[in-house]
Amino acid sequence: MIIELKANSTPKDAIRQIKEKEYCEKLRSEAVGRILMVGMNYQTDTKEHQCIIEEA
Repeated sequence: MIIELKANSTPKDAIRQIKEKEYCEKLRSEAVGRILMVGMNYQTDTKEHQCIIEEA
């Protein structure tokens, strides 16, 4: 599982960063099964969070 946290952004931006920086490719040789990408965002003004999960 790869988790990317953002503040005042979007969970999609977090997933995009995981893909652009190729974090999954760096783990593929060590992964035992599926790799999940978790993008989380926290809005500091509203104190709300959002999360999306995708399989790599």
